[in-house]
Amino acid sequence: MKPAINPPPVEETSHAKYLAACLFALEPSIESLLTAALKSGWKREYVLLAIMAIAANDDEETRSSRGSLHS
Repeated sequence: MKPAINPPPVEETSHAKYLAACLFALEPSIESLLTAALKSGWKREYVLLAIMAIAANDDEETRSSRGSLHS
């Protein structure tokens, strides 16, 4: 079964190429999330800000003290 998101490159790559591959792999999922949120009535700028806030707070220390908003 094919993964929902493309896996990282198996060969050694530079940081720039690894990041480019990651961006390429994640973009369709993020675009789908954005589209779904907009269809639900959320404003684009707030959806993007929420995605950035979640990403900015995604480190071990923050996750363990904050937990999920859905827990």
